[in-house]
Amino acid sequence: MSEVLISKTFGGFPWTPLYVEAIDASQCLGCGQCVELCVQHCLSLESFTDDEGKERFIAQIANKSQCIGCQACGRICARHAYIFKAKTA
Repeated sequence: MSEVLISKTFGGFPWTPLYVEAIDASQCLGCGQCVELCVQHCLSLESFTDDEGKERFIAQIANKSQCIGCQACGRICARHAYIFKAKTA
């Protein structure tokens, strides 16, 4: 059985980072706030054409290996489209 990775805050308190695992496409509005907020450049916006022929956008995980587990993208998401997971050691 694998153990969950535990880090420490600046003050030395235990903290379990939760890394972005997936984005629920049915919930994402494509507003781009998460993409702008992510200082690690983990996310991007992908365009697509909807059923009515209009160009739409959706957030995508572009660089998952850059994620530091801060969950800022999930906190700013109005639709709670983010799914997070702890990393096992």
